[in-house]
Amino acid sequence: MFKLQKISGWIARARDVIYKSRSTRNINLLVYSQEGNSMPATSFGGYPVKNSAEAFTWPACAYCHLPMQFLGKIAHEAHLYQIFMCQNDPGVCEEWDPNDGGNKIIVTQPEQLEYVSAPADGECLREIEHSASLVAVESNSYEDARNLWAEQNKQELRMVLGQMGSAPMWVQGDATPLCDSCQQPMRFLAQLEEGPERKTAMNFGSGCAYVFNCDCNHSGKFLWQC
Repeated sequence: MFKLQKISGWIARARDVIYKSRSTRNINLLVYSQEGNSMPATSFGGYPVKNSAEAFTWPACAYCHLPMQFLGKIAHEAHLYQIFMCQNDPGVCEEWDPNDGGNKIIVTQPEQLEYVSAPADGECLREIEHSASLVAVESNSYEDARNLWAEQNKQELRMVLGQMGSAPMWVQGDATPLCDSCQQPMRFLAQLEEGPERKTAMNFGSGCAYVFNCDCNHSGKFLWQC
């Protein structure tokens, strides 16, 4: 037991040395804002949008064949990455996987936008609607940045909704998906927390979600880990 404790101490000290030697960088946090669903901006809940010149088909789950729930949208480089995930029978339709048809990202150009009406059946909409502000925090990691922001602003940690860019903080391990077109690893776009209120939180199994895109065709993929 003593040897194990001694080894654990060495590991902890080595980890601290590595941690302190890492240079800080700007972590772009997504922070809760009370504003609603602004059409061309990052927002959560509410209704999805469409370009009036484009057709829009509400995505259906590949398992239960019912309409997916609209979670929100991420604005990035003149595109909106709109996130849908099945919530008709949570945990059964494998909505955590980026390739199995339990979730989907629809990429929309933010021009001539209009709201999309929800289908009559299925769990399509969330009970909360809000937007997110982008706040740069200088820190070693996403986790440190969100703790620092919450402490400095005297806010609950749940007010941090995630991060844009930088590097994902994986819960279970690197699961970067491949692009269906070029078969290359996709680019990390955003990491999402479940939300500011437990009652209306997105269902990531108390974990985090990850959004990826690819420059070859601006496609997106979504997954979560807990």
